[in-house]
Amino acid sequence: MLKQRIITAIILGTIITLAVFKLPNHFLALILALITLSGVWEWTSLVGPRYLIWKVAHIVFIAILLMITWVFIDSHHMRTILFIAGLWWAGVVILLAMYEPDWLQTGWLHRVLEFSSFVVLIPAWLALIILHKQGSVTLMFLLGLVWIADSGAYFIGKRFGKNKLAAELSPGKSREGLYGALIASSLFTILGIHLFSLDKKMWVYFICLCLLTVLISVIGDLYESLLKRKADVKNSGTVLPGHGGILDRIDSLTAAAPGFALGLYWMT
Repeated sequence: MLKQRIITAIILGTIITLAVFKLPNHFLALILALITLSGVWEWTSLVGPRYLIWKVAHIVFIAILLMITWVFIDSHHMRTILFIAGLWWAGVVILLAMYEPDWLQTGWLHRVLEFSSFVVLIPAWLALIILHKQGSVTLMFLLGLVWIADSGAYFIGKRFGKNKLAAELSPGKSREGLYGALIASSLFTILGIHLFSLDKKMWVYFICLCLLTVLISVIGDLYESLLKRKADVKNSGTVLPGHGGILDRIDSLTAAAPGFALGLYWMT
């Protein structure tokens, strides 16, 4: 399992890195849109009516919204969308903190999970495109930050994990894994400071932004765990050997990307 996971990660990492550095922004936007729509398909398989017409309608509607966002939304409104996404994830923190297992049987939670794909996936796609416009290195740094944090959490959690982080949502995650993610991402952040040649007065802000991004990425991961709890499945799909589905691979990024992009707006 671990070998398969590592092989898949290496292949995916290579493909994504080449795409980020070699493709123009509009081509990358199209590829990321296709990945997003694949995530929508998995999302509708986890929650919502199982009718094919509903799943297709959901995908088509989000595809239209992505197109409208790409063509008509200016930079000011982009920041508004990212801010709304930030408020959403702040609300998710409260939701997860108050979570009770019997909520899985309630209609209100089902509706929240079903339609939150709009506020989760669209801003994440937009944030990735904005970061790529700012520079391939900027987007690659965010991806690296999330990957490093995920890896740190996985390996430290496997080796030292004893105290559950959110036992009712994701029994495999531990507080030790979270500490591993923060330590690993802190070291990567130091690399980012030198990579971007940041002025010393911005060091503290940038470090705080990166660590907050990692914490938000954990919230994205736990929110997808809630989706899977609702559907009573282990993975969102099987398309990625050793990793599960598309949502299993991008769950952390859906929360991290809008927060990081918004933080960079405030930094400049």
